Amino acid sequence: MKSLAESCLAWRHQLQRKQELAALLAGAIVSSFTGIAIAQEEDTPVKAPQIELIATLRSGTPPDVKAQAPLATLLARHNGEMAARDLWQRFGGEIDAFYAQLKTEVAHGWIQEPGVAEVREKFTDMAGA
Repeated sequence: MKSLAESCLAWRHQLQRKQELAALLAGAIVSSFTGIAIAQEEDTPVKAPQIELIATLRSGTPPDVKAQAPLATLLARHNGEMAARDLWQRFGGEIDAFYAQLKTEVAHGWIQEPGVAEVREKFTDMAGA
């Protein structure tokens, strides 16, 4: 029979593996959605550059009044075009919920299929460093 310490160690390893798999899945989803490949982590930690993803979302076919289309509604209020980050912030939910809703609304044609996003490096203030 396993001791409690052995069981805890086994559970810890299972949890670590599940977290690694979740990170790989999240990277694959983001890569698939944005069209930008995400490099996998190496054993040696490397400081990632400060970048931001720039993608513009545009209205598509207007949804039916009864449709659950909060993102298309927000776009309509902002002249049918908005940066993805701004739309997410106005959406007010978790990023995963935002992407799920965005995928649904794109599938219905309420939001146009986004083009390939641009990446811009963020420059930090060197005087404050």
